[in-house]
Amino acid sequence: MTRVTRGGRRLPAAQALDLLRASDRFPPGDPRRESAQRKVARLVAGDPAVLLHPALAGSAPMLRRWARFVPYLLPDQAEAAMAVTNRQVVGEQLAALRLLENDPTTSLGTADAALRHLDDADPAARQRADDGTHAVTARRAEATASVLSALAARHLADDGERGIQDWRTRFALVQGTSPEMLAHLRSSVAAAVGLTERWWLVRAPLVGGRYCDRRVGLPSPVATLAEHTALGADGIAAAAPSLAAGARNAAARIRPGVENVVTIEADGRLSATVAHRPTPRGALMVAHETGHAVHALESRSPEPPGALVGETVACWSALVTGAFCALPSDGQSAAHALALGDTLVEELFVSALVSAFEDEVYATVAAHGVATVADLDASWLRLHRTLFGAATEVPSSIESGWARLPSLATDPGHALSYVWATVLALAIRERHPHDSSGAIARAIAAGGVDADEFTALVGFEGGEWIDIGLAALAPLLDSLAGGVSEGAGCA
Repeated sequence: MTRVTRGGRRLPAAQALDLLRASDRFPPGDPRRESAQRKVARLVAGDPAVLLHPALAGSAPMLRRWARFVPYLLPDQAEAAMAVTNRQVVGEQLAALRLLENDPTTSLGTADAALRHLDDADPAARQRADDGTHAVTARRAEATASVLSALAARHLADDGERGIQDWRTRFALVQGTSPEMLAHLRSSVAAAVGLTERWWLVRAPLVGGRYCDRRVGLPSPVATLAEHTALGADGIAAAAPSLAAGARNAAARIRPGVENVVTIEADGRLSATVAHRPTPRGALMVAHETGHAVHALESRSPEPPGALVGETVACWSALVTGAFCALPSDGQSAAHALALGDTLVEELFVSALVSAFEDEVYATVAAHGVATVADLDASWLRLHRTLFGAATEVPSSIESGWARLPSLATDPGHALSYVWATVLALAIRERHPHDSSGAIARAIAAGGVDADEFTALVGFEGGEWIDIGLAALAPLLDSLAGGVSEGAGCA
């Protein structure tokens, strides 16, 4: 092997390559692997030009992420000790959460089976579905509250050692944005929360105004998965003609399954499964997964996209497909318009509610050392009643709904991905309604770029996309409301 030197001294790029190779000799979690990774992170942070070396091109996105965390790194001995403590706490708590799956009365499978009836045509069935779901979450609450408290306490303790003030800092660094950008997004969305009540007042007279009616749609013919994948491909092609072939290719990979997953197999092939529902709302879920598949197939990056970038492409795919289906071309456009409006409100404002709930969990643990079931129930119920306002009565029986979200423990901060993705998707559609310049296609082809880099690729400066996306939401919901009311009146 040729060694790159200057005057007999190893160049930084060669040192970085050696450290990466050294880290790969040890399994994940091994202290020697983590020590080598910290060394290469410090090297890159001190000399970013290292990443220009061709041999590091495939690792550059990952190394940039590591380098961003360097200001918060502790000395190696302290890092090793911290890693042991963190792994032990996280392992024990996630194991406790998994134990709940052994009992059908506390299993998420039981809750999810009940939730599938929220789109039932029978109002009594919808009420039973909600009651059944929240009976499960109430039984999960005590164990889940203990897990969330322990994990938040460990997270905050780790942050304190590093001098991190905002618990979302890690998520921001990994995703390639800043805590300030995330805070700006959260506050801007909070200011627009009245749109939820406004939308509910449109839909309630047509499909029911109880809380348990939140996922029911207008009557629509049963559609097959093949029909929905074709709709997704057509929606993407209409919004970005240069992606038409890629969308058809991606749609052809979608298969029915028990969960929504897009995977790159070991041999490089893409496989995708969808837990399909034969409804207009189900069409949007298929389009969402088709967006993930398009991203994977079109990407030229060796790195997979982070949550903010990946979910943006998927939410944009669902948005443009929903808008395509809601065009008043036939008697089913009203059902599709309602499905799109419901999905936008849920992905944006309900996800923002979950993010606000996370903030309250961390604030409560920081102040009192623990978040009790009573604390979390009160927070969840209050946030829901604020979200829906006077539009519907949110029953106290839903107060333990937070216990159905394992991602609060396994992926802290992830709910904000859907808030970011929905707002940015709206902004992209507003600025590039037909992608005549190919900006969307180029951004998708870039693959695993940083979140802020992706917004620049689709033509936005700084955080302007937040204002543009939210400004586009109210007129779109008004347009969909008109289509819903007109279509339902003609039915």
